[in-house]
Amino acid sequence: MRAQRGRAHISGAEGIFEEKDVGPALLAYIGRAMRHSKGKPDALRLGVELVQSQPLIIRALPVWTLRTRGPADARRKAARLLSSSGVSGKAAGKAFRILANGGMRGAALLDRAEGKRFEPDKKRGVRASMLGISKGAMRSLGLALSQKNMDHPRVKDALVLASKVAAAPGIAAELCISDDPDYTTGYVASPAFGYIRLPRIKKKGSPEGGRAFFLGDAAAAGDLISYLEETPVIVGKISPVGDIITLHGFFQAHDHRKPRGKKILRKKD
Repeated sequence: MRAQRGRAHISGAEGIFEEKDVGPALLAYIGRAMRHSKGKPDALRLGVELVQSQPLIIRALPVWTLRTRGPADARRKAARLLSSSGVSGKAAGKAFRILANGGMRGAALLDRAEGKRFEPDKKRGVRASMLGISKGAMRSLGLALSQKNMDHPRVKDALVLASKVAAAPGIAAELCISDDPDYTTGYVASPAFGYIRLPRIKKKGSPEGGRAFFLGDAAAAGDLISYLEETPVIVGKISPVGDIITLHGFFQAHDHRKPRGKKILRKKD
């Protein structure tokens, strides 16, 4: 689903569903688009296509929320998390500048050492597509998030996307700041430590935002783009959802220097 007003993007969503669930999913997407905080769209496009290959089944990343005091503090902590995943300060700084400009339909794809960009089309970016979550995992995730007062479609969608990205070949980390002016929580995600939410990473009312993927191996850029855009992936199991924690406490609780690895469970039967 993609909704826009004029040339401005309002809302977007997608999922992988069984055939009997396609109709209800489309109605839910229409409702989301028409009730979006950015206002009602004047164009709403829905597309349905048959998934031609068996999806990979992966595990969702573990979820944590950092305690932050405001945009400067949240971005400093984001940079620390990126650094712990091997992303240089130079590359992280370039990503923050790209996201501040906004306007990309997809994500920027950067080398983690120098910040060199690898998107074939820098206006379009790279899209993480062909993704979804099983009914069982969705129920479990909803329960886990509700216990932490975070059960919102936005959190679920972002976690599914981040989990697919983290399982990509050659990925080091992801930085995301929502371009929704009313939503000020961003995240850093990595196979090294999971999905870390960063409240107040921007001021309310700011339209800046977007995504940046950091590539650990430049030679894997082509394979990574193909996986992100063409390989169907379904989250079949969830990981723990943690409490709000300080950055120091997070690093104390986790051996952040050792990657968790990419947990691809199986292909869907």
